[in-house]
Amino acid sequence: METTLNETIKMLMVRTGRRQVDVAEVVGITRGSLSQRLLGNSGWRVNDLAPVAEYFGLTVAELLSGYASIATANRLPPAAKSPGQTRI
Repeated sequence: METTLNETIKMLMVRTGRRQVDVAEVVGITRGSLSQRLLGNSGWRVNDLAPVAEYFGLTVAELLSGYASIATANRLPPAAKSPGQTRI
């Protein structure tokens, strides 16, 4: 489940043009701590999931369901307006 969560958050970040520092700020952790979570070197805390889900306009259940499920349900957040490279 953690791997799915990490991949989902990474893909949502790319889609929306958000950076690690943006998501880390929402959760109240450092960018380095977020990076360790996204790499699977550190676990997510239950209390972190609600702010991350809300940040992307999703529910916690949707966030945990995976990117493909979110896309199938037509619940993906709007894509970034300007194309460009997003650092994950």
